[in-house]
Amino acid sequence: MTPLSFDEFFRDAPLAVPVEAVRQAWQSLSADYDVEQWRLPLPLWARRPYDHHQQATWPALQRHLADYHSPAALCIYLHVPFCTSKCGFCDSYSFRLRTHQDERVAEYIHLLCAELAQWSRQGNLSQRPVSTVHFGGGTPGFLGADGLAQLVDGCQELFATQPDTEWALETTVESLTPERVEALHALGFRRLHVGVQSLEPAVRAEIGRRRPPAEVLERIQAVRSLGWVVSVDLLCGLPYQTLAGYIAGIEQLLQVGVDGFSLYELLIYPQNQRWAAKNGLLQRSHLPNYWLFQAGAALLSQRGLEKNLFNHWANQRDANVYFTFPTRGEDCLAVGTIADGVFGRFHYRHLGYKYYLSQLHAGQLGLEGGLLRTEMEDAAQSLATAILSSRVPSEALSLLRMPGADGRPPVERWLANGLAVKADQGGLQLTDSGAWFAGNLVAEANQAMLRYARL
Repeated sequence: MTPLSFDEFFRDAPLAVPVEAVRQAWQSLSADYDVEQWRLPLPLWARRPYDHHQQATWPALQRHLADYHSPAALCIYLHVPFCTSKCGFCDSYSFRLRTHQDERVAEYIHLLCAELAQWSRQGNLSQRPVSTVHFGGGTPGFLGADGLAQLVDGCQELFATQPDTEWALETTVESLTPERVEALHALGFRRLHVGVQSLEPAVRAEIGRRRPPAEVLERIQAVRSLGWVVSVDLLCGLPYQTLAGYIAGIEQLLQVGVDGFSLYELLIYPQNQRWAAKNGLLQRSHLPNYWLFQAGAALLSQRGLEKNLFNHWANQRDANVYFTFPTRGEDCLAVGTIADGVFGRFHYRHLGYKYYLSQLHAGQLGLEGGLLRTEMEDAAQSLATAILSSRVPSEALSLLRMPGADGRPPVERWLANGLAVKADQGGLQLTDSGAWFAGNLVAEANQAMLRYARL
């Protein structure tokens, strides 16, 4: 197949797309930053082995928390892996319960409450103010209003939630019935993150989204009218996707008051590989997706939204509280299957559903493993947090000014390739092109830290 050229891709670009700015960003990239070789930012537990495994993790965490009494706020994350159906494109850890649905949901809620109770007895966790309680998935609304109410009550009884604690929920439009929204509002939820993915009818049909675009917009507008913060996920690289349709979708979502946009490229993992193969995506080029990402990002920036995370553009209402907790120096108490959290320098992760349940029934905490950052990893983590927040302060640049493996300092390469610009307040700010390569930049920062440690 002949590769698509830039001019062909943007031939019928909507007037809202700054085509020449996107062209310049792409042409600024040298061989050091190949669009086909972009890297996903990985957490520390995915980059090196655990220090503690399964049953040994909880005693190690208890010892750590006995001596760790941070006064900072705490965010709480609860993972719900259930969905009414498993979408073929989805790369998330989620699944459909085929039998005994009510009993399994009730069991899971009971175990989450039991786990929260165990955490509340550690150190000063129950006294620390809570910035947000974020329900992710999967589809948390699958638990039903009563199930969510049990978890909300548990968090309020066990932890120091505040009047300004943000209660947030990830969902699909399918779950946003008027009755469901009313129940969520009564429970105190005020932020919604909606997996829209696309508003193009042909794309939505292929990815299993049953609600028509008009209904998506109508339901989002109804939630916004209640004063909620609403953000959305949009994917690049879906079958039948067009530049015109992608941009039109962003503009329609802006018109109904969406506060924040998370832009992603479709990731292909074992759980969605069969669907990707059916749609001819296994040998795909990433370049059209990069162009699509850049076009969407440029439009959002033009409309006054700014990045508060490398791939999230937001207005002033959307602080993106859960996803930005590291930039505020907060810890994350994560509970539920595959959930990963951090307390100071200690990172931990839970097991998958089957083993999580068996461990909790055996009186354990369902943990897969944990690790304690070394001093060098601690410094690298601080730099990675800055990069992923899209802003690198001037005091962090000394390490990035040291010569890299090719003799050039990373900061010099980033500026030359248009991945960052000098910020007015000092330091660097990632460009939209830099957002695409955020994982590569984090990896370079880690390599710089290793070279510094050897000096």
